[in-house]
Amino acid sequence: MYDTINLWLPIDKAGSLDVSKTLQSLSGITEHTRDDGQVYVSGYLNNYKVNISERGVSLKGSLAKYFLPDNFHTLTRADIARAFEMMADELCLPIQKAKVNRFDFAQNFLMDYKPEAYYNFLGECQYYNRQPQSKSLYYTNTLRQKLFYNKIAEGKAKGLSLPDVWNGQNVLRYEMRFTSRLPKQFNRPELLVSTLSDEKFYMTVFDKWQAEYETINKLNSINFKLSDMNSPKDFWKQINLMAINMIGQDKIMQEIENLRHQRAFDKPEYYSRLKKEIRELCKIPKMTTLSDLVQELDKKVKAAKRYYR
Repeated sequence: MYDTINLWLPIDKAGSLDVSKTLQSLSGITEHTRDDGQVYVSGYLNNYKVNISERGVSLKGSLAKYFLPDNFHTLTRADIARAFEMMADELCLPIQKAKVNRFDFAQNFLMDYKPEAYYNFLGECQYYNRQPQSKSLYYTNTLRQKLFYNKIAEGKAKGLSLPDVWNGQNVLRYEMRFTSRLPKQFNRPELLVSTLSDEKFYMTVFDKWQAEYETINKLNSINFKLSDMNSPKDFWKQINLMAINMIGQDKIMQEIENLRHQRAFDKPEYYSRLKKEIRELCKIPKMTTLSDLVQELDKKVKAAKRYYR
């Protein structure tokens, strides 16, 4: 389930770095001089961008694309150890000692409907900025990014050959990107390549991937039934639910954030109170029900634990 992994191998960890041997495995080699006078050489190891300087070696790319034909399939825990062993042999570098600056953890799901149909039921997430796109849905903060997107649409946009088993299918990808301060996020003094294939660490990442999905507020479908109107208060609840359904709960939540930026209310707690009232309204029994699409996605994310090892 690993994909993109960015690395930094400091020169003091690289041992007796023989640049000439490393360069033999690279294509598209170029040499650059920075403004500070430092010279570095860059090239590609398959899809990996490799930069070599007097300070060390940086590597950026998708380990899945490096080790597998594409990233339509994700790396297992066993795959990642073999992939880095191969990379170390090709580059003549102790890759296992490299620091991990970023890694992505993802899984593809075959769904009953187009991936875009599920996005409207994935609402706000605390500490994240929700960013809907035409074919994807992003949740972003300064440390992490989680996203849902149409993997087939992405592959076609890049002109890639899709797996035959995906013909006529709907493929939704849920991906977690750990982009900053990784040692702090995982409560470790440092995060090295050798750690990524460790079983205990892998299970920790898997649990975090699943827990991050659970923190997203799932939106219910809204029912409009006269039989549920037993009082004027019920009537106004239905009217409010109709308005929320027409506008979209995510758009209403964004409008509340806009009000916060404009300091529309005297008391700061009014914004969070408004959001809480809307969430509670949208989960009223009988008037709302958990969407079949959310239930399907919930089930498949939970079932992904069979890939633990």
